[in-house]
Amino acid sequence: MGLKTNRDFIRTNAIENIMAIPKKPSSKTVDTRSGDAHPLDTSGLVPKYLNKKDFGQVPSYLAKRQGEIEKAQQEFDQYLQEYYAKGAMKQLTEQERLSILQGLKEKWEELHHQYQGLSVVTDTAPKKNRKERMEAEMKQLEQDIATIEKYKTIYTSDM
Repeated sequence: MGLKTNRDFIRTNAIENIMAIPKKPSSKTVDTRSGDAHPLDTSGLVPKYLNKKDFGQVPSYLAKRQGEIEKAQQEFDQYLQEYYAKGAMKQLTEQERLSILQGLKEKWEELHHQYQGLSVVTDTAPKKNRKERMEAEMKQLEQDIATIEKYKTIYTSDM
């Protein structure tokens, strides 16, 4: 029923193995005394890309993308200058910004001094309302101060 062949597979396999060029052993690194071996190529100990001619250069697609970003930023800056030149917005000078910041800090100090003078017990509704109003004002002043300190360039509108 089955097919028969006159080929001697054992002998053929033996001849192929004898005539074959031996494989080079793979490079490995052993990191423990018990002999845990790991491939050397993936360990990071072999410099793969150092010998390439384009090593250390910015890839062309990234340079192209950076150029696009710079062009878009320049267009946006130009648009902003044109928009602000129309008089819709004006930029605060550093002196104006610092004077506003100083005024906000003084107002916060004044409110804080009044807040410290409140009684500890807020047993009546007017005392409670006054305390909550002062806390809300102080919180708003703190947010305003943080905003002005964070941004060095501030634009105002006359609208």
